[in-house]
Parts: sequence; C-alpha cells; structure tokens
Amino acid sequence: MVRYALSLLVGAVAALPAAPGLNSQVPPSLPNADPAAVMSVPQSSVKSYQTGGLVRYNVTESSELSKRWDCSTSPILTWGDTDTGGPGITIDNDADDWRGFYFYYNSCDSVPWKYIWIAAKSTQFVSVPTGWQGRVQRGVDATMLDGQPQLLGSWLEISWDTATGNTGWADVSLIRGNDGGILVWNENGDWKGFTQWVLDGAPEGAYDMKNDGQWVIKYTENSDGSINTIPRDWDIQEIGSEYVYVDDAHGSPVISTPNQRFSTFWPDGRA
Repeated sequence: MVRYALSLLVGAVAALPAAPGLNSQVPPSLPNADPAAVMSVPQSSVKSYQTGGLVRYNVTESSELSKRWDCSTSPILTWGDTDTGGPGITIDNDADDWRGFYFYYNSCDSVPWKYIWIAAKSTQFVSVPTGWQGRVQRGVDATMLDGQPQLLGSWLEISWDTATGNTGWADVSLIRGNDGGILVWNENGDWKGFTQWVLDGAPEGAYDMKNDGQWVIKYTENSDGSINTIPRDWDIQEIGSEYVYVDDAHGSPVISTPNQRFSTFWPDGRA
C-alpha cells in the first residue's frame, strides 16, 4: 500500500500545463461517449483481425531501420483540432481533471509528434495526416516531453492504410505495460479495449514504475520477444485476449474503419 500512496503523491505534483485562459481557443467539448452502450455489442458481432492492415511498433526492431516519417524535434500542442473531414480520432477524457494524451509515430519514441490536454469529462477531436502510423499514450508533460522514450503504459495503436482508401486500423495494446483502460470503436459498432480498473491487486512481479513514480502493470514482452508471464497472465485474467493485445500470440484484438475515424474513451489511469 505504501508504494501506491507514494505514486499518488508523485502523480499529484507532476507538472501539468496551465489550464487555458479565458481568451484561449479551446473548442467546446464534443458529445461524451456512452461506454456501456458501446460495450453492449457482443464480441461475437465484432469484425476482428489478428493484425489486419495495422502497422504496429515492433519492440524487437531497431528504431534506426527505414523510417517513413521524419521524427519530430518539437511536439505540436493542440487543445482540439478543427474537423475538416480527414483522418482522426476523438478522445473522451473521463477523468476528474485535465489529462494529457501524446501521439507518437512508429519508431519515433523520444519526442511525440502531437499532444493534447483535455478537460475533465470532455471530448476533443485530433486530426492526423493521411497514412499516419503510431500510438497514443496518457501521461504528463514532465516526463513525456523530457526527450526520453516513455514506453511503459497502455497504448492505443492506430494506422491508416492509404492503399485501401484510407481504411483505419486500431487496437489497444498492453504489451508495453498497462497504466489504465482505453476503449476504441468505429461507427459500425465494432469495439476493442476495456474500461475496468485493473491496476490494484496484481501478484508480486506484475508491477513496474513509470518515470513519474506511478506504479503500473509491467510490460508483457521483453525486447528479445520473451514473455513476462506474471503481468501477461494478469491482463488475460482481468481483461481477456479478445479485447487487447496481451502479447503477439493471443487473440484478434484489431478493428478497422472505412471512414478514417475512430472514437476513444479513456477512464482515469495512472498517468
């Protein structure tokens, strides 16, 4: 219990950006999601893929191998993007305070491409370029913008396949850790992810500490592809491999969208 109390204290003092002033251009919140309604669609009715057209981050691949994107040296801050009809996602922050969400292009781990801070119980749209491939993580500026890779935590993996008319692909991956739930769905009602709290009660050996002092569930695969069975089995027990990537061998946790859009819901986690 001491370690959880400590993590809460460290998290409370982690640097958050100042809330936008009265003259800011923060867009009004979009409608909030109804996660219970989204998850009422049975998985037997969800069109799922083991990988599909998703272009994923490979933990065993050198980040210096051929890149299709020039990694950012300075991230873009947005409070919410204008929807011009291109690819993007909505992010519903269900926490009781502002939360930060960070977009990383595959193999560009030191500096996020874009990040957004969203008010409590609010939803904003974030646009991405055609063909974008990467992930979204929750976090705080003090660590996510310090120029070092921050891989530990839950990942929303997304990519757009320009070869098939900008079809989108998405999943929730816990392979690099689990710092809280993420729910993702398309306009057809296909969904993956989870919203339940699973960060307490795991067995010894299931935890690791984020750089900001928060205790979260440990990564399930090492850089050589070997499996950490304790956190992997906890994620399977508490969530299930049909909903998330627990490793690269289980389940079909990927969904697609034909209209370039995904919606996401983020219950509070350990940022």
